[in-house]
Amino acid sequence: MRASQRRQCPVCNVDSVELSLFNVKRRRQVTCHSCGTKLDIVVPGGPYYLVIVTVSILVSMLVPVTFTMMLGRQWATIALGLVLMLALILGCNELLNRRAIVQRAPGPESSRS
Repeated sequence: MRASQRRQCPVCNVDSVELSLFNVKRRRQVTCHSCGTKLDIVVPGGPYYLVIVTVSILVSMLVPVTFTMMLGRQWATIALGLVLMLALILGCNELLNRRAIVQRAPGPESSRS
């Protein structure tokens, strides 16, 4: 796998934390496959919200263009627009995965205070 899809567990230092290209959230909980520690994958807020707003605007601009092209039966242009939209979303997910930080999940003792 590519290096951007795997991270080291902060407890056991094994490359066992997988980052999904299709499921990028601001904060995700995972479990290390090697040691069983509960971990949080956190994407910093600034880049996350900037990328989400930018992609939302660009994709929403592509939707009316796609419907217009459907009326004109320009199927090749529609296919190109859909490929562009998919590449944009997956590219942004890759960017967010590169900025993701893996840290130990807060335990029950820290939530009581």
